[in-house]
Amino acid sequence: MPSPAASSTLAPLLRCPSTSGVLEDNGVALRCPASRFEGRWVDGVAAMLPLGHTSFFDDKFEVMQRGHEQEGEHRFCYRQQMELLEKSLAPGDVLLDIGCGPKLPYRKPSGVRVIGLDPSLASMRANRECDLRIFGSAYEIPLASAAVDAIVCIYSVHHMVGPTLAATETNVRRAFREFGRVLKPGGSLLVFEMTPIGPFAWVQRAYWNPLRARAPHALDMRFFTAAEMARFGREELPPGSALRDRSFAASPFTTFPPAFSLPWLRVPRFLYPLQPRLYRWDRATG
Repeated sequence: MPSPAASSTLAPLLRCPSTSGVLEDNGVALRCPASRFEGRWVDGVAAMLPLGHTSFFDDKFEVMQRGHEQEGEHRFCYRQQMELLEKSLAPGDVLLDIGCGPKLPYRKPSGVRVIGLDPSLASMRANRECDLRIFGSAYEIPLASAAVDAIVCIYSVHHMVGPTLAATETNVRRAFREFGRVLKPGGSLLVFEMTPIGPFAWVQRAYWNPLRARAPHALDMRFFTAAEMARFGREELPPGSALRDRSFAASPFTTFPPAFSLPWLRVPRFLYPLQPRLYRWDRATG
């Protein structure tokens, strides 16, 4: 029986993740005649990765969601950031949420349609707020070029890890190139991330590779400095993309879970070596 998602007004924006070619959509399968790619609709989700693909978040999204909803985290940064995102959207916009997870942490403004993309099929099956749900990769976004008015990454970039620092940077660069491709001229990319403070950036760079090699399934994060983030945008986004960034303050005695997957673990702000920050690029209209 064809999936109801196949009739979504956003479904025609789907493309082959490897060639960006137009897909044949019969309501069950999504085939690219120009390649061997074949996706399918699974419980209303456009599955553009192999169904056997696993993600760090497959068995963690429920506990992480409880962590997102804790009041301490919202006082720290989330409430300010999500209000800012909501004000950045206008009726008629199509928003692509990279790493959207099972539940949107912001209120979807009236008239805004959201495309959610996540590498966890379990998370996408649980999400009932996105207008189009995609089980896919940010490195090969299965959407048409210049398809969306805005892109948001809410603490997603630091999870784009590979086996080494070099491979991780390659992943992020691939994602940024894809962001630039699917974003309309005049559109905005909003990346909410944690920025290393002081010596933590040096410690991370010095020890990340050996720690990743020893615990590949546990070390799922790599945080980038403001200079690194600016460089990714400058080198991978379309020419003329303008960057504006801002940090978010909180009382040094605010407590919150430093890892969303461990909501029971709480630390005071003054012990946390990361600064919440928004990097916003506006693509040139020309």
